[in-house]
Amino acid sequence: MCATYEPPPRPIETFVFMDLEATGLPPSRPKIAEMCLFSVNRHALENPQYSNSFPKPTPLFPHLVDKLCIYINPDKPFTPTASSITGLNNEVFANNKKQSFNLHVFHMITAFFSRQHPPICLVAHNGYGYDFPLLKAELSALGISALDEIYCADTIKAMKALDRENNQLHQFLYQPSPIGSKKKYGLRDLYFKFFKVYPLNSHSAEGDVITLISIFQQRARDLMCWMDLNARQFNTIKNMYKENVRYASFSKTPMNIQPVPPSLLQDQPRRRITTVHPAILYPVDNGIDPTDNEYTPLYHRISELPDEIKNTLLLFIGLIVIVWIALKTPV
Repeated sequence: MCATYEPPPRPIETFVFMDLEATGLPPSRPKIAEMCLFSVNRHALENPQYSNSFPKPTPLFPHLVDKLCIYINPDKPFTPTASSITGLNNEVFANNKKQSFNLHVFHMITAFFSRQHPPICLVAHNGYGYDFPLLKAELSALGISALDEIYCADTIKAMKALDRENNQLHQFLYQPSPIGSKKKYGLRDLYFKFFKVYPLNSHSAEGDVITLISIFQQRARDLMCWMDLNARQFNTIKNMYKENVRYASFSKTPMNIQPVPPSLLQDQPRRRITTVHPAILYPVDNGIDPTDNEYTPLYHRISELPDEIKNTLLLFIGLIVIVWIALKTPV
């Protein structure tokens, strides 16, 4: 029995096109190395500007586009194939002092989405098979649940649906395949189909997002209509894999990471991290809750004592040290 999902309650207003580059394919439990998000409003896709190119005008790339592109140290070796395709390797991340996937990345993603007009749909090419499960795995590794209000859609699934024989009025490629051949839905093949040249910067996250949007514009109304009816909530996506919560990755971050707002941590067990201090983490499991107003770290308590008491304590400690040294020193 096929799973059913609730579509958006009204037409999608914002399409966030995403592409990820990672250390490898699913069997290797890949880690994200590059992520790019381009946000395009429905109005821009429904009312494109056109070039004056001959013989057929081409939709110009949307002008008002919000962008978020991040390089992320995967803390894991690239497979030789992934490194040769993307041109990325672990040395370049180390040399450029890039941080791993941590709460800073999470906050950037949520802040990016908070600026977009809902309903919002995350769009990726082969998103259901790769990008969405991988992003879900990385977020879960932080011990948090996120993007619960966001929908998602896979452009390959949408394009194939539009090309079925019983949907001839809304075909994506608009032509039947030769007998014995299959239609090609790879980004490079689709781009060549419409523009007669291959795209630049293939297999970079930003380059592939630009390519995807350019292809999407060719059948924007049909694709948006399909996503209005078939997009699913991001929280229905299953993790590509599961791993232990990456507490250690936070401690590598030199800057202060603020606590995640409670509204972004919906129904999380109390064993999750509730706050992150720049010097030390306090998991709730150890019985100490740093959000408790009655709890104050020891060094904070000492710093709040009057100067007279602090000086007395220091003198007392000094005397103890002197006596201990005298007892240990042979006469």
